[in-house]
Amino acid sequence: MRGPVPVEALALSPESEKKKLSDPFGTFREDCVEALRQGYFRLRKTAPKAYPDIDISQTFEDPPDPSFGELASSICFELSRVQKTRPMEIARELATATRAELSLLIRSVEAAEPGYVNFRADYARLSDLTLKKVMEEGSQFGLLKADQPRRVIVEHTSANPARPIHIGTAKGAIFGDTLVRLLLARGLQTQSRFYIDDTGRQVAIMAYGYKILGSPHPEGKPDRFIGKIYSVTSALIEIEELKKRLALLRRTRGSDLDIIAVTKSLDEWVGIASDLRSKHGAEFDKLSQLVSKDPEPQASVSELLRKYEKADPEARALVRQVSQMVLHGHEETLQRCNIMFDEWDWESDIVWSGRVAELLDRLKETGFLSNKAGAWELDVTKAVDSFGLKDKFDITRTYEIPSLTLTRSDGTTLYTTRDMAYSLYKFEKADQVITVIGVEQSIAQFQLRVALWILGHRKEALNYLHYPIGLVELEGQRMSARRGRYITFDQVLDEALVRARSEVEKRSQDLSPEVRERVAEHLTVSAVRYAMLSVEASKSTSFVWDRALSFETNSAPFINYAYTRGRGILRKLGKVMPPKAFDRLSSPSEQRLILQLSRFPETFAKAADDLDPTLLCLYANGVAQRFHEFYETSDISHLEDADLRNQRAALVVAVRTVLGTLAGLLGLELAERM
Repeated sequence: MRGPVPVEALALSPESEKKKLSDPFGTFREDCVEALRQGYFRLRKTAPKAYPDIDISQTFEDPPDPSFGELASSICFELSRVQKTRPMEIARELATATRAELSLLIRSVEAAEPGYVNFRADYARLSDLTLKKVMEEGSQFGLLKADQPRRVIVEHTSANPARPIHIGTAKGAIFGDTLVRLLLARGLQTQSRFYIDDTGRQVAIMAYGYKILGSPHPEGKPDRFIGKIYSVTSALIEIEELKKRLALLRRTRGSDLDIIAVTKSLDEWVGIASDLRSKHGAEFDKLSQLVSKDPEPQASVSELLRKYEKADPEARALVRQVSQMVLHGHEETLQRCNIMFDEWDWESDIVWSGRVAELLDRLKETGFLSNKAGAWELDVTKAVDSFGLKDKFDITRTYEIPSLTLTRSDGTTLYTTRDMAYSLYKFEKADQVITVIGVEQSIAQFQLRVALWILGHRKEALNYLHYPIGLVELEGQRMSARRGRYITFDQVLDEALVRARSEVEKRSQDLSPEVRERVAEHLTVSAVRYAMLSVEASKSTSFVWDRALSFETNSAPFINYAYTRGRGILRKLGKVMPPKAFDRLSSPSEQRLILQLSRFPETFAKAADDLDPTLLCLYANGVAQRFHEFYETSDISHLEDADLRNQRAALVVAVRTVLGTLAGLLGLELAERM
């Protein structure tokens, strides 16, 4: 077997190769693609029809079993349809032709049933390249920069300033924050923004309830206090409106079906009100009296909303005051989970600037708007058909697109209308806009892109991305913020801290109380973030405590345990000399671990480019698994062989370096001791 070659000897040209060699497994992959391409062209010269043009790079995949090698090409299955020959026969011929083209990182190439061409890495050279790169680049190892830097705005969280952030919104906040971390690490000019929806009806209901209560000073955390007022006021107004509707139906002899439907809805809201009264008795009783004195509470809310959108000084002062109190609570909650923003954008500022009115005027000139009983509607289907947007936006032809109501009959605008103007505002400062919001907003987000297109903002429509967030259930509990039935993010973090303390108490009694508390706090943040990020963003998440705080696998504690174990090894060893080569790391567990580390750069780049933090969770879990296997099978502390001990110690340092970088990308807090 050939011995290890220094990293310097692998560099074929200065700057581009330096960047290339910062991606060890990616370099191996490129070498495999190039070797197969050269072997393919060698055969094509003698039989051009049998070997047509094929994108060889797209035929590579990871073998299902490590014994098959590190990479495999399925090209022979495609060629068998052309040549009318068994894939295995072609694989043998292609493998033979490719062997003459092997690079230093490729140990061998072979044909395998039923017709794959398998490539095996030279582990000695891959180890040398990977571990020397980690030693050289430290915490920057793996953070490959994009070829074309661009300006990106990621808008996320944007929780309604009428109540505390609940666990469903927290999922969007965690994903949005992690996207920002990934894009910044990829070298993109990235900003995070929180869009304050302060001109919506929910905020008007909150402000109305707060005002009639006499503008009380918040007791405790302000968002929780104001959230109580909103939930109670909303329920009371809903009940009053349903009572009036039911009385009207009976008075005008409405249909039995309508009466049954309204009665059922009224009964449901009375039940909700009963729950709220049991939780917030004093506030409920007082608000109940005050709302009942208002002959038209719904109209009062509508009037407050209309005045605020017109920047009436009194309405403006009231809504801004209450919203600010809630936002202070939001900021406090988010900072507990390492989530912060570059900018906080007020929706009302967008409205007051005239941007929304200007956008409406422009839309009216397009011929796609109609006025129905004073409300303006955008005929989205007509616009989509006129411009062929289903193909341009990669939407299935059977997808039904409803019309979009832009304004109410009283002239006030709706959320999506204001969001259009805000999107154009963001594009003044960015080349791409990513909006992290619930999957249930998919239709509205598509309608927004259509509106941008018909206004002539074609590039913006194509560079606007809706990043959908699936629903969250906490141990099977369904939530409704409007009905006051939700689990706040603070409650989740508080409960996680209690459970983390219990786990640390069981496992780390040798630590001081102060250190145990610090470890529990780290585990809390990491467990909650990882539990969210480990499930694809658009999928529904079932948040299960035992899984989030498990030390077994696929959890933040499991990954943290690998990090802490590494620290323990290095602490016992004391000072170690950096090895000059890594030619002794030949056991299966060592090779699997090094292979995993070598994949970090291309895994990071893919996660950032595909906006897929879940991929990094899976990768981090893989590193931890491989490290635990290495820990169980490879002695370090008691080795008399100094050279092997130093090489294994360097491998431990590399693992801790990569896990530390992953923690920063995912927003985890790794405890040094457990």
